[in-house]
Amino acid sequence: MSRLSNERQEIRNERRKEKTYGIFVQKLKGDGTMSTTSSFIVKDVTNNFKDFEEDFFRLYRTLYGDLDQLRFKERLYRHANPLVLLAFSEDQLIGFKIGYEAEPYRFYSWAGGVHPDFQKHGIGRKLMDTQLEWVEAQGFHSIRTKARNTNKGVIILNLLCGYDIMGAYTEDGEPRIMMEKQLNS
Repeated sequence: MSRLSNERQEIRNERRKEKTYGIFVQKLKGDGTMSTTSSFIVKDVTNNFKDFEEDFFRLYRTLYGDLDQLRFKERLYRHANPLVLLAFSEDQLIGFKIGYEAEPYRFYSWAGGVHPDFQKHGIGRKLMDTQLEWVEAQGFHSIRTKARNTNKGVIILNLLCGYDIMGAYTEDGEPRIMMEKQLNS
């Protein structure tokens, strides 16, 4: 790593603090009023991800099927400035958002998802907002992500959060959409 990269890494490490973000999940009742149905918190577990790996990989498999755990961890930790956010309802892991520094001043939002029983309650949005808050605080200039063309909900959420579509391509025979958001850093 260059001296500049080392200095940026040190600055980011100083800025990183374990944060917990809480929100009440609300749902419309039949009469149009809001009622609290459950609550969840979002935690930055980057520094102690190993404590949550078993639950994480179980949730990942529920959402996306089997994966090579070793390859996943190698990819996560070979990049600078990884960020692992997990959402919990009580003690149950219900969602995640993971990314890393892809190149100087650009963050890559790599993987995310919410357990099907907890979707449509704002958890994915809170994970994304929390990631964006952290990325901006670290001084990144942009954040990039991609989504399968079949994952319309993620594409719409990204657009609602200010991402622009940069293009489309095919990976493993599947169409993908590349999106990026410029940040005010």
